[in-house]
Amino acid sequence: VFFWFDAAMIIHFFGALVFTEGNSRLPVFFLLAVPITLVSMYLTKVVLGIEFSDLVKPVVIMTTTATFLDGIALVWFRKLYSDSFEVSLHGAAWILWGAGLGLFFSYYFFKMLRLNQL
Repeated sequence: VFFWFDAAMIIHFFGALVFTEGNSRLPVFFLLAVPITLVSMYLTKVVLGIEFSDLVKPVVIMTTTATFLDGIALVWFRKLYSDSFEVSLHGAAWILWGAGLGLFFSYYFFKMLRLNQL
């Protein structure tokens, strides 16, 4: 919930400066989601006191929750993201992109680190 809310506030704060069609800053924010996701995963690892290879379950729970909250916010509380439907749509897509990155990296860490332990 914490990471989703942070992303929602980024969308709300930056709004049309970033999250609009054809905006040159939008791809930059999608690229920035990679280090943001990795930092979020590192913080999760530290807080839970687990190894990177054990992040799959917590990340699945976090990304599932973020996806549900993203859908709820987009349908019933869109103004949390922005007054503009376009900004809200692009912002929600950015959150889903971050969720996908989290799932990808957690699986990658699980496979690569577990294979190296064998």
